Amino acid sequence: MEVRIGAAEIGQGVVGIAAQVAAEVLGGAVGAGPGSGGRYGADPDGGATTASRQTFVTGNAVRLAAEEVRAKLALTSTPVPAEGGWGEGGRASATHIYTPPPTTALGQPGDDHFAYGFATQAALVEVDTQSGAVRVLKVVAAHDVGRAINPRAVVGQVEGGVLMGIGYALSEELLLEQGHVKNADLRRYKVPRSLSMPEIVPILVEAYSADGPFGAKGVGEITSIPTAPAITNAIYAAVGTRVTRLPCTLEWLAEELGKEVAADK
Repeated sequence: MEVRIGAAEIGQGVVGIAAQVAAEVLGGAVGAGPGSGGRYGADPDGGATTASRQTFVTGNAVRLAAEEVRAKLALTSTPVPAEGGWGEGGRASATHIYTPPPTTALGQPGDDHFAYGFATQAALVEVDTQSGAVRVLKVVAAHDVGRAINPRAVVGQVEGGVLMGIGYALSEELLLEQGHVKNADLRRYKVPRSLSMPEIVPILVEAYSADGPFGAKGVGEITSIPTAPAITNAIYAAVGTRVTRLPCTLEWLAEELGKEVAADK
């Protein structure tokens, strides 16, 4: 079994998803054939790998193409492959370009998205009231993923997104001076390091998406969106200071805590 997709694999796992979807339809084993991927200029354009769309869009394209292949194999009386083996009698191929359901502009009648994502996260933090340093101890992240085609990959996506959200909340700040980036290196940009990784409890909520491939939908950007609000609300619960800027650096928080102490005297 060979799957060709014109979608960019940037670490999110779309190549594996494509192989799994095709194997589900055709009854083969993942990895049984030459593999999944794309040839620049030779395969249909899968569009940008943005907007958490590839599992939904490319996954559906692969599903529908595989269904066409299955139908062709049935017509030629070729046994459908099982457990990675192809029956004797020939090969079949199909190409499908998937068009998602129509959407409308915000404020207009109709749906402005075809697969909304839903998520909630809760954070447990520890705040040093002298230095302003914040340590994230635990994040519980519940995400509606439609159907988790590859649960391990989804968990990895959640964990990576949470860590990105921690950087956004506490340390990552792009500093510009006359249009030039002042901190264009990892030493000064301050991305979270391995020691910044808290305990993460991912909860995969599988609320079937009617239009997605086998009920799946995207879970890309949404894994980072609730993290900063969860952390800043936890800071408020811990020390009573509302965070009004991001990142909430230890210097800024220490100054705000100092102002509050002075105001109480």
